Amino acid sequence: MATNEKKMDPEGMVSIHLPSQFGYMRIARQTVLDFCARSGMSEFQAAQLEMAVDEACTNIIEHGYSDEQENTKAGLQMNLSMGTNSVVIEIVDHSPGFDYEEQGEIQPNDYLEDGLCRGLGMFIINNFVDDLEYTKDPEKGNLLRLVKNVSV
Repeated sequence: MATNEKKMDPEGMVSIHLPSQFGYMRIARQTVLDFCARSGMSEFQAAQLEMAVDEACTNIIEHGYSDEQENTKAGLQMNLSMGTNSVVIEIVDHSPGFDYEEQGEIQPNDYLEDGLCRGLGMFIINNFVDDLEYTKDPEKGNLLRLVKNVSV
């Protein structure tokens, strides 16, 4: 259990299942924003968490599945819960996943100097949340757990 996590309120939990298609990302983003507002999180913090979730889901849709037919059958499960001082979002998918540990430290300035405009998703995710955990399980699915502290 993360050190910044408090006991979760079972009444403050929401779970949604979405097809792994870009057209459903607006629903995911709006759910995050509404949930963050309910938690008392600032608009800035909520926007950071929304962007981290958007990047994570986009990566799953774009890189996790090999073709559109597989995307249509697959889905994303998003579980949102509220702690005393945090919002926790778990994203579960059943794609082949990736090796999180092999992801090197990304430096945005290197991307700008090289004229690249894509590939900063993991940098955004890592820098816009307070705690992150990724587990890859071929049977249960991949789980990305994002924690954002609520500060007043």
